[in-house]
Amino acid sequence: MKYCNRYRRAVGYFSSGALIVWSGALEEILADDVKIQLIISPNLSIEDKEALQRALDEAERQKLQQTIADKIITDALNSPEKLNTADVRLELLAWLVANERLIIRFAFPEHVEDAGIFHEKIGIFDFPWGDTIAFTGSANESSMGHSRNYESIDVYRSWLSADKERVKTKEDEFEEAWAGQAQGLKVIPLSEETIQLIKINAPTKKPAISSKNKTITPPNSRNKVLEPKVHEEKWHHQDEAVENFLQVGHGVLEMATGTGKTRTTTKILSRLNDEGKLDAIIISTEGTDLLEQWTREIEPWSIRCPKPFRVLKHYAAHHQLESFVNNCKGAVLIVSREKLASLFKRLAIEKRKRIIIVHDEVHGLGSPALRQSLAGQHQTFGYRLGLSATPEREYDIEGTQFIFQELGNVVFQFGLEDAIKQGILCEFDYIPLYYQLRENDKQRLRQVYNKQSARAQAENPMSQTEIWIELARVYKTAEQKPDIFASFLRDYSQYVRSTIIFVDNQEYGFKLLETIHNYTYKYRTYYAEDDRANLVEFANGNIDCLITCHRISQGIDIQNLQNVILFSSSRARLETIQRIDRCLRVNPNFPEKKATVIDFVLQSEPNEDKDIISADEERYLWLSELSNTRRK
Repeated sequence: MKYCNRYRRAVGYFSSGALIVWSGALEEILADDVKIQLIISPNLSIEDKEALQRALDEAERQKLQQTIADKIITDALNSPEKLNTADVRLELLAWLVANERLIIRFAFPEHVEDAGIFHEKIGIFDFPWGDTIAFTGSANESSMGHSRNYESIDVYRSWLSADKERVKTKEDEFEEAWAGQAQGLKVIPLSEETIQLIKINAPTKKPAISSKNKTITPPNSRNKVLEPKVHEEKWHHQDEAVENFLQVGHGVLEMATGTGKTRTTTKILSRLNDEGKLDAIIISTEGTDLLEQWTREIEPWSIRCPKPFRVLKHYAAHHQLESFVNNCKGAVLIVSREKLASLFKRLAIEKRKRIIIVHDEVHGLGSPALRQSLAGQHQTFGYRLGLSATPEREYDIEGTQFIFQELGNVVFQFGLEDAIKQGILCEFDYIPLYYQLRENDKQRLRQVYNKQSARAQAENPMSQTEIWIELARVYKTAEQKPDIFASFLRDYSQYVRSTIIFVDNQEYGFKLLETIHNYTYKYRTYYAEDDRANLVEFANGNIDCLITCHRISQGIDIQNLQNVILFSSSRARLETIQRIDRCLRVNPNFPEKKATVIDFVLQSEPNEDKDIISADEERYLWLSELSNTRRK
């Protein structure tokens, strides 16, 4: 109802309580030229039925029917509930009827002797861009029918060839009844006298709506309701990011997770679409979780557009890339990054000028495989947008340069410190747990250096990145960490609740389960797609503790997450940012939320590798300083 310009409904029962469940659309109904046509069955009392049966001629019968029909509306508007501010929806009902925004007609079946009620239940939404949706089912037009009863609805869409005839059939059925031409059915409007009475008693101005709870506020109400002010200034950075991007049409937005990268993107899309500069949209990233999240965000945005975009998907079990290539105009394609090379091969160059390509978690674009398959392709698109909390690929200069060459430089920055100060992310405490390497760990380090030496002698030297990765794995899986953790929990067992623990691999995570089990049985792992239900249960608060590797490092919003424990933390700052971001999300149900980040930090020893120690110390100094940031 928020998006249609006409709603036609033939239904057995309508109550003013339906206005409650219409509340999400009431502002649009009041603001725009939306017409609602209702054919309803009067709820006949025993006295009404007996009076109709006793009617001696058709004229008397018609007079009684008109009285019964009018009485439904006049009784509602004269109800004592009208004086109750909790039921001021009746003011809206009167205003809609008086201003011919809601036109009600009443159906009296006459197809058999001693006929029952009009029990038809069909509905039709007409949209300003020409599409129509028709439905039929068991629900009445009431708050119970919409939100509490067990109902069944069949839906037909005019843009599908298989549905088109069904849509037309429902339209014909409604219009025939509306015009009073349906055989065996008498349909009458409100009398002119009743309409004039309603106009006299209806509010002269449109009732206002409280945005907080969608309750309707009569203009003459003595109990004035002040609408809550929306603190838009907190999100002003999004508008600045939009303007910076649109000035050049390409570039990267470096924004901390949770600060509205998706919302900023849809603002950019809306501006380009409103200015008539956009034919199609490509949104690309990695991982089913993140792709699904984009789908959930883009579909409602698309519906709100003056002419909605078709939303196509090409990832996991979805295969709609060819549909996009064959007819990309007016379409959004949400596609996994690994499929971009295939898309680019099929997508004509001339079509790309009016397409925007959006890369979320854009640091992933700089991988060696993608550099080889996508080099030089992005410049052919009219608009190119990258999104990331940290777009640079640490220790991969070539990958970082590739990102900026393909999409453009960083045009806007808004980091963790900015987000905490503005109250977009919450404050946090930082707890370092110090550990040392045991003899087995040191032996594993020596094996890495031996491998380095052997590779060098074989004229196949290890790169510095390879060395860092293998050395870091020793520190990430240090033998002492589980014992340090167990000792910590003996005094602070609260940190296994509302907690995600990041480990390097499943085998290492298994070592922690016995310790966690001492304090809660509600713990699960999330290592593979099969464990996805565990993530959902955790997000819903049914699981205390989740142990994982990399799967939820990015893109998942779990507002009730309180603590993050870093057994494994990459040398690159990117991964740490993505992981602690998970618990820094503000929780509307707990405005004073303060998160906790627990980190394992190597204690310095005289002969330790200074590069690795400095990486731990650098992270310690950075997180310690960041944890002192306070909301303004």
